[in-house]
This record gives sequence, C-alpha cells and structure tokens, in this order.
Amino acid sequence: MKYKMIVSDLDGTLLNSEHKISKHTIDIIRKVTETGVKFSIATGRHFKDAEFFFKQVGVGSYLISGNGSLIHDKNGNEIGNTNMNSEITKRLIELKIDDEISRNIYYKDKWYTQKMIEAFGEYHVESKFSPIESDLKEFKNKKIEKVFFYCDDYKKIEKLEKEMLEDEWFKGKVNITTSHPSCLEIMDISTNKKEGILEIMKHENIKADEILAFGDAFNDNEMLSFVGKGIIMGNGDKKLKELLPDCEVIGTNNEDGEAKYLEEMFLK
Repeated sequence: MKYKMIVSDLDGTLLNSEHKISKHTIDIIRKVTETGVKFSIATGRHFKDAEFFFKQVGVGSYLISGNGSLIHDKNGNEIGNTNMNSEITKRLIELKIDDEISRNIYYKDKWYTQKMIEAFGEYHVESKFSPIESDLKEFKNKKIEKVFFYCDDYKKIEKLEKEMLEDEWFKGKVNITTSHPSCLEIMDISTNKKEGILEIMKHENIKADEILAFGDAFNDNEMLSFVGKGIIMGNGDKKLKELLPDCEVIGTNNEDGEAKYLEEMFLK
C-alpha cells in the first residue's frame, strides 16, 4: 500500500516528554513530504497552541485541533468546526467536581480555566500558550469547542469519567475521552479526530486506507481504527493497545519512535 498522508498526534507521540519535537523528527518529516506524502497533525490541544508546532514542522497540510472541533488548512483557513450547544456548556460548567480538579474551556482563540495548575506551564513551555483564569460563568450560554478537566491525581479523573459515562443526561450528547490519565476531555458527540480526517478527505483525493496515523491515547482511538494503518507509540496507553490489537506498537516518543518508523517506511 502506498500511503499518501501521515496524520500524527502531538503529546506523547510527536512530542517527547519535554513537550518538544526533536530536530531529527522534524528533519525526517520534511524529507518524507519531499517524496510527495502529505503530513497533518491531529491533537486535543487548542488551535493557537498546536499552531506553534505546525509551523515549527513547516510542511504540514492540515491541522486538526480540539480533538476534531476545528480543522485548518496549511494557510490557516478554517475548513471545518463543531461546537457544543449552550445547553451542554451550561451543564458542564455547573457540574459538581472535586476541588482539586481544574475545569477548562476552549472558546474561540482563548483558553479559560477555573483553576491554575502547575502542569499547564510544563505542557506549554514551547508554545507559550497559557490559560486565562475565570469563573467561566460568562460562557454558560455560549457554544464552545471543548471542555476539559485536569487533575494530577488521575484517580479523581477516573471517578469523574465514570460518573459522566453513567449519567443518562450526557448520553448521545457528548464525546467523553482522555488524552492523558490526568485529563478528561469533552466535545460534541460528533467530534473526534476521525471526523476531522473525514473533513480533510473532502478536500483531498485520499482514501482512508491511504492514510497512516500515529497516536498514544484514547482520544486517538477513532482515528487509529479508521485509517489504513494505525500505529500506537510504545509509551501509549495500555488499555488503548488492548482495545486496538491490530495496531502496530513502535518505539516511544522519547526514542523518536515516529521518526524512525517513517524513515524506515519512506526513506529506505
């Protein structure tokens, strides 16, 4: 099979544990695109945040952000978007959560948080994209892209996820997923990375089985199971590997696992 497009997650995949893309990885991606293969990014991060890495790589065709809530082309033109309606937004902002959990929203070109967490600075050391502290009440009647809950104590996130999955009110309305054990992400029911890829396919003469995708977490599930070849990083979530046994597992994000795989497949 000749693959025409590569789609890569960021955190835990393209980015190492210091939340950076290695120079070697950038070099390999650029060389691969010189062969005619397109490269795109699909991440849970905010568009403004992910845009930093998209520009750093410099040869991307499309950027899927917010787990599929926004899709932009290489020139920054928005080609697709989905938002949660205000009824869902209000419910999520009023949802009772543990005091240690940080509630966050993506609205337009900003990120707002009810509670600052030290880890936010670590994750965004490269892009310098940072949240604005807010009680979030002003957003109750707004249509927003994504809500996420973060807590260093992942057990509290697991508990919140279980409660939300069991809540009949949310069923059929939202997509509940995780990008990290400490991060629970909520989007409209129609939003995921696979849907973002489907939007891209409307603009490109590319079939699903001509796409190669890399990921490491549950928010990559739909994407990895949809494309021609889904690849899970060695550092990826154990439960994701069990859920998708047909996906190949490669080296870790700290070993330039994706770059090594691409080099072997396209440059040798």
